[in-house]
Amino acid sequence: MNKIVVHGSDGKIYKGHSSDFTPMLPYFHLATIEKPADSVKIWLENLKAVFIVVDFNGDSLHKDIRNFNEIPFFGRHVVVNFRDGEKFYGTSELTHRDPAGFYIFPADPDSNIIRAFVLSSAVASVDIAK
Repeated sequence: MNKIVVHGSDGKIYKGHSSDFTPMLPYFHLATIEKPADSVKIWLENLKAVFIVVDFNGDSLHKDIRNFNEIPFFGRHVVVNFRDGEKFYGTSELTHRDPAGFYIFPADPDSNIIRAFVLSSAVASVDIAK
């Protein structure tokens, strides 16, 4: 099962495991780390992003790389500008924004994030890095 950190559009963060996450459906189930025996139905329409991670805690001292000089070219180098002001630097194969969202891989190869599904409704803009 994937380790998932879910960021709600309301700022709430949920951590847990899911075996049925797909952006093709309107919801998925999350067994939270607080209550692993129970699963919560998570509706995509209420989310900012779904992060598939290596570890739930991450490394608070790690500073993500925010440029594209140190990573191989894979897909397009993009900066996602969320409506709440947060930025996410990564690579994506997006050539157009899907109404639901898109996957992005972090620019930092040492990031705790493996990949993320970003909901289009939470995105202010996507800049293509040169």
